[in-house]
Amino acid sequence: MNGHDPRWREQPATWGAECGDVRVRFVGRHAAPAREEALAAVADGAVPRLAWAQQVHGAAVLAARPGACGPGDALLTAERGLALAIATADCVPVLLAGDSAVAAVHAGWRGLVAGVLGAALDRLPGAANGVRAWIGPAIGPCCYEVGEEVAQAFIDSDRGAAVVRRGGWPRPHLDLHLAARLELAARGVGEIHALAVCTRCTPTLWSYRRDGAAAGRNLAFIWRR
Repeated sequence: MNGHDPRWREQPATWGAECGDVRVRFVGRHAAPAREEALAAVADGAVPRLAWAQQVHGAAVLAARPGACGPGDALLTAERGLALAIATADCVPVLLAGDSAVAAVHAGWRGLVAGVLGAALDRLPGAANGVRAWIGPAIGPCCYEVGEEVAQAFIDSDRGAAVVRRGGWPRPHLDLHLAARLELAARGVGEIHALAVCTRCTPTLWSYRRDGAAAGRNLAFIWRR
């Protein structure tokens, strides 16, 4: 992990961090399939209530409440004891902690181009330089081949050109981890921790590119105790 010591703890297909009263967990394919069961397995004590979204690859930010919160790709809460859940199978899970609230963001390529990270940061109270961010496992530039129209969408965005890779491949590849880091840094986020693990290359994580329709979902959780 990069940056200031976030006290990461690693188990097979599970990564976690504790920073003050904030708890962060990334859980891979060997977790229970149900969100509640997966959270209970990694909560280390009292299990918080859980909120999740119907993820639609957009930039809508939802005020979290226990249970299903509707269509959107970012959740935000200032309520203690309420965990926010994001499900991914190659997209980037980004967890954010501000002075008095936390957010969880599902950032696929469409959401990144649409500005979902900026939309979530705009809703977090306090200055961006006081925000801590954790970027979880996602498909890496080694494996994320895309069409020219997708590459062009990033090139046309503010910081997109650095995200497009044109090595020895017949088609362009994207670095979604880098796209998330660049956006967070450009918005002034003061502390960024990136778990640069490729889902397609890691058999203990689900990957839609590798597993197709049989893919389950990796889970990301953040909450305040």
